[in-house]
Amino acid sequence: MKTKLNELLESNDEIYAFDVDGVLIPIEYGEYNHYMLNDKEWEEAIKSDDLYENQRESITIKNFISTKDINNIYVVSRVCNEYEAASKIKYLEKHFNIKKENMYFVKNDEDKLDALRTIKKLRNIEDERKIAMIDDTVSVLNNIMDNSNFATIHVSSFLK
Repeated sequence: MKTKLNELLESNDEIYAFDVDGVLIPIEYGEYNHYMLNDKEWEEAIKSDDLYENQRESITIKNFISTKDINNIYVVSRVCNEYEAASKIKYLEKHFNIKKENMYFVKNDEDKLDALRTIKKLRNIEDERKIAMIDDTVSVLNNIMDNSNFATIHVSSFLK
């Protein structure tokens, strides 16, 4: 079966929902590892330190977004608390020019599907395939694929 994901990526009418960690921002927090803290430590650290402030953005995806209508660019990302959400908002507005009203933050990965349904309703979209979720977590993409008709794109589709 031939994939039509390239057609989705080339479309000017598609609505794209991006995860943040591992998609818009590489996960590069540890000195020699991808991560430096366990989830509980991260939750506490983000309260007093903007851990996203000095992270580099994914240039490939930033260039991709720059070719699209910014009104069709959304973020659907998991956060542990309001401090992490505020840090992500600041970063995404600065580096990607994504509108705050197009950002959806959820407490767990399963809720990403509900966020896509909210976007569908707000944008009055009938065909779920007109909304694509771009994520690096296969279980997130599988949940969306198994429980809806939204398009799912793994971040590796952006690798050249």
